[in-house]
Order: sequence, then C-alpha cells, then structure tokens
Amino acid sequence: MRPEDQNLADQVRELLLEAEAQGKTSRKEFGQILLAASEELGILNDSSRRYLLQQTDAQMGGYSFEYAMELLQQIASSPEASEYDGVSFNITGMTIINNRFGMDNGSKVMRAYLKYLQDLIGEDGFLARIGGDRFFAVYRREYREEVISFVKGIEVKLPDLADRGIHMSCSAGFIRIDEAPDAASLMDAMNTARRIAKFQQNTTWVFYNDEIRTKLATERRVELMFPAALRSEEFEIYYQPKVELHRYHLSGAEALCRWFHEGKMIMPGDFIPVLERSGAICELDFYVLDHVCRDLRRWLDEGRKTVCVSVNLSRCNLGNPELLDQIVGTIEKYSLPAGLVEIEVTETASEDSFHELQKLIIGLRKAGIPCSLDDFGAGYSSMSTLSEIPWSFIKIDRSLVPVGDGTPEDEKRKILIRSIVSMAGALGINCITEGVETLSQSVFLKSIDCYLAQGFFFDRPMPKEQFEGRLAG
Repeated sequence: MRPEDQNLADQVRELLLEAEAQGKTSRKEFGQILLAASEELGILNDSSRRYLLQQTDAQMGGYSFEYAMELLQQIASSPEASEYDGVSFNITGMTIINNRFGMDNGSKVMRAYLKYLQDLIGEDGFLARIGGDRFFAVYRREYREEVISFVKGIEVKLPDLADRGIHMSCSAGFIRIDEAPDAASLMDAMNTARRIAKFQQNTTWVFYNDEIRTKLATERRVELMFPAALRSEEFEIYYQPKVELHRYHLSGAEALCRWFHEGKMIMPGDFIPVLERSGAICELDFYVLDHVCRDLRRWLDEGRKTVCVSVNLSRCNLGNPELLDQIVGTIEKYSLPAGLVEIEVTETASEDSFHELQKLIIGLRKAGIPCSLDDFGAGYSSMSTLSEIPWSFIKIDRSLVPVGDGTPEDEKRKILIRSIVSMAGALGINCITEGVETLSQSVFLKSIDCYLAQGFFFDRPMPKEQFEGRLAG
C-alpha cells in the first residue's frame, strides 16, 4: 500500500475509534464509515478509494474476502488465537428462494440471514463473503453454540415476502483458530470440513479435527499414487452379472473397478470419491471402457458367448467437448458389434449439465450405443430426465427395493417401484433393479413386470476369469 493510502487509513481509523467510543457507530460499519469519512474530509484519491472499497462487501455487508483474510491472519498470529473459532458455510436452498421470490428479494433474504449472524457474533467477530452463497466468519469461542444453532437453521422473517418465516440453514465447516498458524491453512481446513459436511448424513456441520486431517492425508496419498497405478494397470475389471427374471439367465453385466496395490485391495469407497473430487476419475472411466472393450473383443475372437456390458461414466466427464467422439472412438477401435457396450450415467441437477447430458445420450444412441440412467430414485429425479433424454434403460436404486417387512415404509417402496416400472414401460424404457438380495424381492419384481435385476442374490461382482466361467455356464 502506498504511504499516502496508509496515512489516510490511519486518520480515518482514529475518527472511527472516536465515534465508536461515543456510541455513534460499530465495527460492523467499518468499511462504510472509512469511505464516507474520507470522502467528507476531501482527502480521497482514486487509489485510496479502491483501497477502502476493498475492505467491505457493499452487497451483503461485512468485509471483503481479502481484508477479512488479513484480519484472520492477525488473529491467527496473536496470543488470542485460542479464544476464536472460524466457520466456512454454504447457505442452502438459495436457488429455490431465488426462483420463488426473485433474485432481488433472494438477496434481501440472504442479507437478513447474515445480519442475524453479524449481530450474534458481536463486535469482536467478523463476516466475509467467499463467493456466491459461500461465506466465512470468525468469532469468539464463547459464541460457538449460538453459531452452531445458526448453521442448523433459523426462521428469517421478511413480512413483505412471506406471511411466515423463511427457514434458512447452511452446510458448514468449523475450526479452532489455533489449529493452524496462517490464514490460508485455516481457510483450506474450514472449506474442507464444509465440503465433508455437505455430503454427510444426519448433520450439516463438521469440526475440523485429527480424523479429517488423517482422511486428507490418505486422500492426498491416493492422488499421488493414482498416475503410476494407472500406468501399471493396478486397476482390475470386475463384472457383476445382470439377470433376466423370466428364466433367471444371464442377460448382461456391469463393469466395476477394483484397485490392487502391493497385494492389497483398496476399497472403491476409499478412492472413487477422491478421484471424483480431483477430476482424475475421467481417466479411470476411459481405462475401464478400454479394458472392457478389450475383453469383449477377445471373447468374440475366441468364440465365447458375450453379453452387453455397461460401463459407468462419471458426470465429471460432461465438461469434455470431445467426450462423445472419445467414447465412440474407443468402442470402434475394437470393432465391436452395436449394442455390446452400454454407457451408464447418473442424472444431474444442474441445468447446464442436463443439456450436456442430453446431447451426449442422443449422440450415443445415434451411434448405436445403449445408455442407462443409474441410481434412479436415489436423488431428485425429474420427469424431464425421462421425457427429454432417450434412455435405453433406467436402473432403479436399491433404496426403493422393498425389504419385505410389511411396514408402511415398505409398502410405499412397492407403490413407488411399481409406478416407476409402469411409467418407464409406457415411455418405451426398460427397467433394471439393483440391490436385489432375496428371493422374495426377485419374485416381487417379476410380478410387476420388472424382468431385469442385479444383486447379491444372483451374483456378487467377480474377477474376469470367474465371469468367463459364468458366461460359459
């Protein structure tokens, strides 16, 4: 900062402290007071104005992200660090609120929600915007329980918008400021905890701790190991049979990936989410596709019986403009007959991603490649996903499969799955149900005309050699 800017800031800070001592203002108006007072003094040049504007978020109140990071660093480096917490949070449901009330009113709701937090943490705390509907705050530890209650949810009352209060809540990651020595490390830790909280069941907030630190170290190790593991072909293809329920015979398979490193299996849950977050899952997807095509080509050349094999495609691939050509090119490289490889994709909630998915599936179908919608019913499935995209199959999620215990919840599952099968049939889409584990589930599915299934009742995922025996049998 230039010397004249620093002098200006010092002068105005003195005015602010004097006004605060007289009860005329508070630190919550810090940036605005600096700006207004310096303009009134007539000592504001363009450079100084930019400097002062950087210290406040005019739209939502609180400080700018850059200035708040400076304050966070000051606290982290001070003897008082142990007296403070930090929290990074993502306000939930803003898309719904904006659609219901409009963008301008949505901003009013967000401001009212944030003002509640500002008032809650008092003069010794501060709030800043990270971007969009993501924010972070620093507060004295004595307010921890109140901030956790804020995160869990409060009613924001704006009579001009709604007769009743609007429920607002967050997904949030907390940290004790003395956990790390600098602002950047603290922010990374808070954001990591927030991302974990966003996908964790039964809670919307997480405190950064040794367990998360260990988890991050493990994830980092996976990321570092992955490139060499891919080159060394440590990933093996397992096949889980799909069964046709008319005669209980093999009708297809799903290709799954297993990682064997130094003689030990790394469980999919320990590496798939890591690769999805890093984007490296895209490389693994094409590795699996290539190896499946290679196996199918060999089986054909050896005169073996073959069935259609589905390959999972992560949504991370949807940003790739060459995706369609790469999939078609990989299959054509092995001169496989049409319909022998199926692409399996989960739906997306993003409008932009939806159109990318739609374009991809239409292109694949034109190339003679069947496509299935995975995990149908597990998320917020929309009718446009079925009506506007030409799926060959939808795979009904295991969460909808009745367990046969006669409870009201189980009866609801029966109604839902029966309706899905009927609706899909009317649309010309075949259904396959995953997670079938009992004979009674198999009998029920057959009774509602869902003739394709996979699950442990029939077969677990098996190595290639064992699956080849299953094909022969």
